[in-house]
Amino acid sequence: MNDRTILNLMKLIDNPYLISIITLIISIAIIFRKSISNSVIKLLKSKKKVTRIEDLLEHNVFNSLEAVSQEVKVMKFYTHKDYDRVKSIMCYDFTKSKAKVCASHMREMLLNPRLRKMKNIELKNFIIDAQNNMHKEYVSSVKQIWMSKGIAEEDVNYVIHLFEVFRYDVIASFTKSIESIFGSGFHHSNFDKILAVLNMWSMGIHLLPKDMQITFENLNGKFKDIKY
Repeated sequence: MNDRTILNLMKLIDNPYLISIITLIISIAIIFRKSISNSVIKLLKSKKKVTRIEDLLEHNVFNSLEAVSQEVKVMKFYTHKDYDRVKSIMCYDFTKSKAKVCASHMREMLLNPRLRKMKNIELKNFIIDAQNNMHKEYVSSVKQIWMSKGIAEEDVNYVIHLFEVFRYDVIASFTKSIESIFGSGFHHSNFDKILAVLNMWSMGIHLLPKDMQITFENLNGKFKDIKY
């Protein structure tokens, strides 16, 4: 609004007291316009939704874990063109155990009350430790399941090793991505960094059925006739 417009408006107002009040308001607005502008910006920012790390418990990564378990459940494997029931169930048990352990560790991680206050390096190391602990526990879990079904420990270790060989590229990309997330300036808050990590894990989880399929298709039929 320019000065001419203001003068024209004031001519239309007959009440001198009202003119004085309007003039005073306009003068204050002009003098303190910078302070007023900053206050408005702060007010708008305060109205933005407050992000809580616990809200990430609704992240799609948990749906992804459930989805890949169901996808692997319907996979069928064959030995010399004959349906191999044991190999098929072993694959599903492995995936189900891995998904359950990973979901549990992720929820426990997100509920840690210290997350928001952790410094950058501390949070990065915390994430890496969480990822390593997931791996250790799901390997231990599936070993117990398979050995309880009568599979020799040597054979169990062989299958797990075979899976890790095919899964190596995904795990290596996880580590590189974590380093990138915590080394860049694109993720400002701990919420942003953890969200980026969950997005990355979710992407890797969707590759799991393919890695499971390759692993068990490369097994021979040594488990076909055991009572599993």
